[in-house]
Amino acid sequence: MATQDGTASRLSYQELTLRTASAEQLDAAAQEIFALFATREKEFGVNPDVTIDYPATEDLTTEDLTTEDAATAVPGLPFLTDPAGYVDRLLAAGIAADAPHGRVVILTTWADRIGDALVARGFAADPLDMPAGPDHTAVFDLVTGRPVGRILYIEAVNEADPRIRPTFALRLLDQDGTLRGGACGSVHARDGRRFAWISILAVVPGLPPGTGLALAARMMDLLRREGVGTIHLGTQTAAPFYQKLGFRVIRPLVRHLRFRQGADGRPVQHDLVMMVRDLSG
Repeated sequence: MATQDGTASRLSYQELTLRTASAEQLDAAAQEIFALFATREKEFGVNPDVTIDYPATEDLTTEDLTTEDAATAVPGLPFLTDPAGYVDRLLAAGIAADAPHGRVVILTTWADRIGDALVARGFAADPLDMPAGPDHTAVFDLVTGRPVGRILYIEAVNEADPRIRPTFALRLLDQDGTLRGGACGSVHARDGRRFAWISILAVVPGLPPGTGLALAARMMDLLRREGVGTIHLGTQTAAPFYQKLGFRVIRPLVRHLRFRQGADGRPVQHDLVMMVRDLSG
């Protein structure tokens, strides 16, 4: 492990790939990094003009759902079974609450199953080609004809997609071996080229300025050594951070989806975007 100098405490990197670790060890590392990421995400609020919905995607009736899933499921309409009906029920709920939605945006990795039904309902389809990312990823967009002030954002991702099972992880450790940050994702080849999908990158608060950028730079070095030429990712909260690293937005999805308080006490808005970085440049 190489030591990062110039920090208040000594930080070191541990690199894991399928050449140096088992798939199960990579899964465990990814889960640990995700727990850190989930804690940091609590620092961000949601735009009050956006309704975010994460539908249950099991092929079950509402009665079969767990208590946790049933609390957010649209009664009687599992998302994958009837996506258009699911959307219409949410739109009707917004109207009933005197908060109609003027636009619906759906990001999903189930486009092969629900795409035709959504297009028939009037959605515009925009497939996203990310060779190392989730299969069948697409954005579906609908303008409802009502005032455009409110947006309904639905995210339905197959977290069990084997393509996004981690094939690399980078752990940032302090002198006691405690995780202080990390990154993970998957690498796949297509047409003689290698691509990466970044699932998570996060550091704990309170580290010296620039630690996150250094972690990301180390991750890109690792991916270059893995032969990766192009990296894709999606983010709700970190587009400015990735732009500093040379990433560019290839698909804006929802403007001002999330926010956090800035140093001056004012909210700093963050857009939901898909991004790409060419490592050859």
